[in-house]
Amino acid sequence: MPEVRIAERRIWVADESRALLSGEVHFWRLDPAVWPAVLERLRDLGLDIVSTYVCWEFHEIAPGEFDFEGTSNPRRNLLGFLDLAAQRGFWVLLRPGPYIYAEWPNSGVPERVVQRHRLHPRFVAEAKVWMAAVVAAVRDRLATHGGPIVLLQADNEADPWIDVYGSQLGLADAPGLFQTYLESRYAQIAYLNEAWGTSIETFAEPRAVQSPAYEPFKERYRDVCRFRHWYATEVVRWTAAEYRRLGVNVPIYANTYIDSAVQDWRSLASVCELVGPDTYPCSGMADRPDEHRGLLDAVRYARCCAPLSFIPEFESGIWHGWHRWVGTLTATHSELNAFSAMLAGASGWNWYMLVGRDSWYMSPISDLGRFRPELAPAYADIVRVFRALDPPGLSRLCDTAATFNALERAADPESGQSVLRALYAADLDYAFFDLDSGGYDKPLLFYAGGAGISSEQLLRLRQYVEGGGTLVCLQPPALDGLAAPPSRVATAAAPQRLRLNLGVHSVELSSDAVFVYADDLGEPIVAERIAPLPPSQEGGHSHVLLPIGERLHVGYARPVGRGRLVVLGVAPDPELMLAVHLWFGVSIPSRANSPRAQSALFERGDEHFLIVTNTAPEDRDVLVRLDLPNALPHSATDLRTGRDVVVVGSGVVVNVPARSGTAVRLD
Repeated sequence: MPEVRIAERRIWVADESRALLSGEVHFWRLDPAVWPAVLERLRDLGLDIVSTYVCWEFHEIAPGEFDFEGTSNPRRNLLGFLDLAAQRGFWVLLRPGPYIYAEWPNSGVPERVVQRHRLHPRFVAEAKVWMAAVVAAVRDRLATHGGPIVLLQADNEADPWIDVYGSQLGLADAPGLFQTYLESRYAQIAYLNEAWGTSIETFAEPRAVQSPAYEPFKERYRDVCRFRHWYATEVVRWTAAEYRRLGVNVPIYANTYIDSAVQDWRSLASVCELVGPDTYPCSGMADRPDEHRGLLDAVRYARCCAPLSFIPEFESGIWHGWHRWVGTLTATHSELNAFSAMLAGASGWNWYMLVGRDSWYMSPISDLGRFRPELAPAYADIVRVFRALDPPGLSRLCDTAATFNALERAADPESGQSVLRALYAADLDYAFFDLDSGGYDKPLLFYAGGAGISSEQLLRLRQYVEGGGTLVCLQPPALDGLAAPPSRVATAAAPQRLRLNLGVHSVELSSDAVFVYADDLGEPIVAERIAPLPPSQEGGHSHVLLPIGERLHVGYARPVGRGRLVVLGVAPDPELMLAVHLWFGVSIPSRANSPRAQSALFERGDEHFLIVTNTAPEDRDVLVRLDLPNALPHSATDLRTGRDVVVVGSGVVVNVPARSGTAVRLD
């Protein structure tokens, strides 16, 4: 019996491995006569893995009775599709739910079952019947039995759907699962009262707060966020465990939304072998820096908590209804998506939907198994470059990290975003330091969060610094026992300016708020007021110059163990982030000198590869400065075009198409 495993950022069946690059095909929504043509088109694009849902509602012909061989309807012939995929040399990602969503009635769950939330005993009992039936049907098609199925997904974007199941869950006026969760979390009612500022007597009394709008209820809202995370994990926990009990012995994975509002990715990763986000950016992503960075950050976070960074649903077209928000998805948009994912360190993805079907638009392959000429060539080009790069075999060169706090992101999505925006705008690549696990060895760490940090997370930060790292906090809340609060708050709002001296490096900036610190917290970091930006107030002459030269202690640096803590009481700024790197001599492997360009540098053995994206509306010659470990390149080749890339001094000049990206091999 061959073993199936995830290792070296690839999927392995015995001694054969493949990158997790696949395309979604909903076999039951296509005429079986076109299945061969559809698989042939996938092969033409260079793919060797196919993904599909298995729809409970469609395969159930009567309660508890199922057709997987097409006896009642040829489109129900799941086994025939799996056998055809195997004959054509494809591996398969199977996604049998129970939920699938997929713009199908009741999201793929029978009408009688969808009346209950996913952890309700009646739902679980019905779902177990479905799961037992589908596993019995496909067990011989698992790769461990010589078949094509290499991965199986447990449920789909596990979510309590509190907007529709709130009353059942105890989030309205009557108690339910939420109150049970609170009892397990707090154990004693006194602890709940202390956290909530209440004086209730039993765990049946707490009422949920589903919005952070009312500040005094902040901790109650955070408990709803915790409940959502717990609930999603429990859904994946029981479905994965049931699939294993039924004999599924290939790796099991889970998919999430692009942020951590509903699912705690690391928690999910503790109950299955792989977890990754689904991404559906809008067609205008190139003009929305936060959305583009959000895609990069989703991949970065997946690298923290999974053996490989995989996107289970990677936008390839869009469903009916959502198209009004997303807009028309061009070939260029798909290129930007793909090169952005690779830039952030993705090891693979599943294009959803690679093949069109009902309620879906803008796939590169039609439901007749034909290429769409305006889209398909771009996908073939992406696959060709992906194969040349082989992202699973690459190591990203990066010495910078930013903190990630899943619960705080859920309760306050804006927390820490200014730090990440500044790093992005400066094109300073970074990894994430997950405060729920720690363990990152990057020499420079920026705190990207607020006051919502637990004692365990604070301890991990302290351990990072004591172990030799440099932690930089910009305008932070007081981190009790680590970073002290300011003594007062001033301002240098534009057009006012400050000059900060960081070692031999200086940086000029404005900051709406300026935190001023006492002199005895460590080595003072001093800012000096300088001339304001023009134009200054009309009629203002000598008096607007009066503040020039005023010195403010805007931060401090002090040793902590073998490392150091740096506190800067000014707003994050791209030039400031760069100056901090220069101050501490932290390597910047690659940095694009053009606005709206992003870059990242990778290595494999003695080889180096550069990935660059360009969100500007015109083609650009982007100068990328390089800091390679050994020597600068003497030549470079664009992997998309095959053309030589100009090497200039300590960098390269890369021609990057508008709203797209490319990859370069450095020799």
